[in-house]
Amino acid sequence: MTESRRTRRVPLFTALMVLSVVWLAAPHASQETANDGFILFTTDRDNPSELGMCPNCEEIYVMSPDGSNPIRLTHGGADAVVGGPPYNSTGADWSHSRELIAFQSNRLGGTAPQIFVMNLDGTEQRLLMNVTGGAAFPNFSHSGNELCFHSQTAPRRDIYIANVHGDGLTNLTSPGQIPGQLGASGDNFRCDWSPKSNAIAFTSNRHDPAGTLAADRNDEIYVMNADGSDTVRLTGGHGRRPSPGADANPAWSPQGDRIAFESNRTGRPEIWVMDADGSNQVRLTNFDDDAVNPSNINVTKPTWSPTGDRIAFHRRVGVSGQRGHLEVYTMNADGSGVTQITVSPSPGFSGFPSWGK
Repeated sequence: MTESRRTRRVPLFTALMVLSVVWLAAPHASQETANDGFILFTTDRDNPSELGMCPNCEEIYVMSPDGSNPIRLTHGGADAVVGGPPYNSTGADWSHSRELIAFQSNRLGGTAPQIFVMNLDGTEQRLLMNVTGGAAFPNFSHSGNELCFHSQTAPRRDIYIANVHGDGLTNLTSPGQIPGQLGASGDNFRCDWSPKSNAIAFTSNRHDPAGTLAADRNDEIYVMNADGSDTVRLTGGHGRRPSPGADANPAWSPQGDRIAFESNRTGRPEIWVMDADGSNQVRLTNFDDDAVNPSNINVTKPTWSPTGDRIAFHRRVGVSGQRGHLEVYTMNADGSGVTQITVSPSPGFSGFPSWGK
């Protein structure tokens, strides 16, 4: 509460200008190369919830890559007077070309999020896409002229694209089918657009046999052309040994030659990386030896620094055997130098990082 009120007294444009100077002038002692750009993230630090995540307490912040100078961009949580019921804002993604943040919010009512955009200082927030059943986790193309996202309808989500004006809505993974309709393409979610703008990586269970129970589903990472054609399985496919666990949440490197992702093939979620064609899959994080691990371990949502030398992600921390909470970490692109950069007041969380420049 104190941090939020203090932020409101300083004009956001001025604060962000100061923050930009700090990013360039004051590198963190343990992260000499981390001082590139900024990191958008989601947190409930203004309204900590015992639920871990709640429908009306999550906000989008921006911070420097060492975790300093956090600035709140959205004000829809339970601590703010918003002219109606409080709401969430989360899942932010930055377009350098358009200088816009795309994000999801349930501010239209209910729990289903829709896609919104805003300026980097949080101004001019406006609805971009209103999709039947909801839409989530937008991701800009390299040009910023289009973005992809997934629908929120059960039992099947799909990857959609639209232009930055909200026109040209196209279902890439189930052409011609309405949101949520049963189909052969499985559940498709968490898209990430290649920096070369010619491909989109995403998560899907389309390979699961018909009738597979939810508890037995196996998510894998696929890539397709930006028009939805030529879908190729990258993990556990093409003659490779099938992955024993799920692979999800792909994130292209700035050069488009590698993809970071989450995998639990070793028994718990960790961050991995592979070449763009699915080869050379290597584990980056290893929290197996940590003395303290919560009951619901989660290490996911990788995002690359603009120079490709570091990766941010979130990890669930807490007391052994109890439900933990998310915090944001960074590391070098080879998995070394793992550093926690957020410290959230219990029971709050900070997660879903997105690195921008």
